[in-house]
Amino acid sequence: MFSMPKTKSHILLMGQTPPPWHGQAVATQILFDHEWQDYEVHRLRMEFSEEMLEVGRFQWKKIQHLWRLMRKAREILKSHPNATLFYPPASANWIPFLRDVIFLAAVRPLAAKTIFIFHASGLPVFSQGDWLRKILSKIVYHHADVSLEVAQEAIPAHHVFHAKTATWCPCGIAVPDLTKPVIDVSGPLKLLFIASLQEGKGVLEILKTASVLKLKGRENDFRFQIVGKWFSSEFESEARRLHQEMGLDQMVEFSGQLTGDDKWQAYANSHVFFFPTHYASEATPIVIMEALGMGLPILTTAWAGIPAMLEGCKTAEVRPVRDPHAYAEAAELFHSRLPELNAQAVASQEFYRSRYLPERFIERVRQAFDVVNTTSKSAALSNICVWIYLADQNPGFDRSFGISRMTQMVMRALYNFSDVNIVATTSKTSQRPELDNKKMIELPWGTRSKFVRFLTDHFHPLFGRSKKDIDVHFYPKGYLPFLSGMCRPSAVTIHDTIIQYDQDNYPKWRCRWEYAYWSLLLRHTLRKADRILTVSESSREQIRAFMARHKIPAREITVTYEPCAYENVAQPDHPAKADNVVHLASVEPHKRTAHLIRWWYEAEVNGKNLPSLHLIGSIPPEVLPILSKSKKIVKRPFLEDHALQDAYKSAKALILPSEIEGFGLPALEAYYLGTPVCFVEGTSVQEVLGVTTHRGGFSLESMDSMISALEDVMSMTSDEVRTHGLKLRETYASEKVAARLMVIFQDLVRK
Repeated sequence: MFSMPKTKSHILLMGQTPPPWHGQAVATQILFDHEWQDYEVHRLRMEFSEEMLEVGRFQWKKIQHLWRLMRKAREILKSHPNATLFYPPASANWIPFLRDVIFLAAVRPLAAKTIFIFHASGLPVFSQGDWLRKILSKIVYHHADVSLEVAQEAIPAHHVFHAKTATWCPCGIAVPDLTKPVIDVSGPLKLLFIASLQEGKGVLEILKTASVLKLKGRENDFRFQIVGKWFSSEFESEARRLHQEMGLDQMVEFSGQLTGDDKWQAYANSHVFFFPTHYASEATPIVIMEALGMGLPILTTAWAGIPAMLEGCKTAEVRPVRDPHAYAEAAELFHSRLPELNAQAVASQEFYRSRYLPERFIERVRQAFDVVNTTSKSAALSNICVWIYLADQNPGFDRSFGISRMTQMVMRALYNFSDVNIVATTSKTSQRPELDNKKMIELPWGTRSKFVRFLTDHFHPLFGRSKKDIDVHFYPKGYLPFLSGMCRPSAVTIHDTIIQYDQDNYPKWRCRWEYAYWSLLLRHTLRKADRILTVSESSREQIRAFMARHKIPAREITVTYEPCAYENVAQPDHPAKADNVVHLASVEPHKRTAHLIRWWYEAEVNGKNLPSLHLIGSIPPEVLPILSKSKKIVKRPFLEDHALQDAYKSAKALILPSEIEGFGLPALEAYYLGTPVCFVEGTSVQEVLGVTTHRGGFSLESMDSMISALEDVMSMTSDEVRTHGLKLRETYASEKVAARLMVIFQDLVRK
């Protein structure tokens, strides 16, 4: 039924590998060393610099190398006209920027597709510095097929350069399994720094921090080891002079550059990794990943991509840049926790394994390869039969309304691929496919009853289908039956781990047996599914944390994202707005409807000039009395789809105060219909909307934060909202989601 492509897709993989030794070079080496079994990868090393001192500086040999590199790259791309160019754009300096302009202008037109991986931060801002840079950057950087962004910048690269698809792509690094010495809790705290020894990396801040601690009389309690190669003799002289003037011989040691076993032993012998960087091109530093992998807690700065890469890390202390007093206070905090360092080592290593193993980095890059090659790959999937289980989706009677809408969109898009046969199992009451040539296996009973639903979910493999005709079993709601052995190969889309979140934070919301059942089923699925899919990077981290918590071996998890049903509705130009905002109300506690109602009423009582709050859906009973007293809160029932669209279009904003989401589909629905969104910072909604805007985020700890965010998004012009809506439509188009699924299905059939 399945025939393999005769030829592999070609990738021209470019990048600087060591020497010199820095994060980008080490990360590129991982990609160069990997065996890309499904692709024909042509590796082309960029050798512009051999020493850190040469990075970003003009040299005649670089011009010669640039010419050779252009010639080789053009030869490869001419030989393989459908090849993809994988390229790391420059740092935010004129010389590397002009190098990119020359190289990409000559080479990129020959590539069928382009993937950029932005290692160095700051280029988006630099490229907009004047009219010349704007023009040049538009010529060479705009409209890449995929933008892989190592750092999560305030002004992201894909936003400035208008990439078709973008994703956060932190690097990864392997660490050895070394036994750490027994910690002497009565001895000094040992803080380690490893990096290029230059001002931007924070070397002088380390000396100043040690001086602050010395002035506090704590000279004997701390030892700082500074490891790395000096960037220049001038800076070395400055640092050593300051070291001597401050009298830090006892506290601070310059160990020079360490590599191999010597470097790893330095990590193993230390207690804390101290990295006070403010380096202009910093992204997501490899040394922080190494330190986490070696079990060290982290003391670092709120700079570039560091806060994002450490989000959720319980062993990290992030402080402002250039603040030695703050670093000294944090160091004293770590010293007070010396007896807890063994437990912190375990937590650091678990965080590293969940995010920064080399396999995680390779997985992210592999997904980019897959995305740009889906067209050719999908063409090879002739006559594949995909069976989809729908009997567990009863829209309006369970939590599956949003999942059901997503499933319908994906099924329609899958059907557009030639010679792909879709078969679905449904019940009398569940969702049904809307395809003309559907093959539907309808079970002769409904699944709204919990008992019947339980039996159906787990014993449906026994009924009404011919397994020999099925190539892939797809569970879009994300739960495998207990008879999962009869449904292989299987792919599941797990949307979130909210069941675990509610059990931890709202244990009385569900019965104990319900929590136990759904947790058991999720664990079963994560162990038995052949491929695990999810809908956002945020959700993937939720799943990985769940797996680590329940000691489930780490698995590859692929992010496909979600489409929105309103992509078939025209993007409004200037929709008329009423003086109200909308909230999709829910009794589920993590949705925070009651919290929002109390805030709104408090603001009303205090004379805040807010629009009316329209609540669409179910109201938590404990706040119903507030509604009878408020003149600014309006309760509306569940709305049919056409009425819901009208409510979105006429509202000034949608408010999503959820503590946790898997994706946040209502945010897309609102922007698709011309309405901006307020959301809780740190949730998946921030990630999903972040491809086009960062406006609208607020903290659940502050009503003023929410009001400020609301005022901000309500100040957006119709043209701004329309631009964001169009970008979101492009990013989360159903055909792109379906194409990612097709790649997964192909892999399953092949294996």
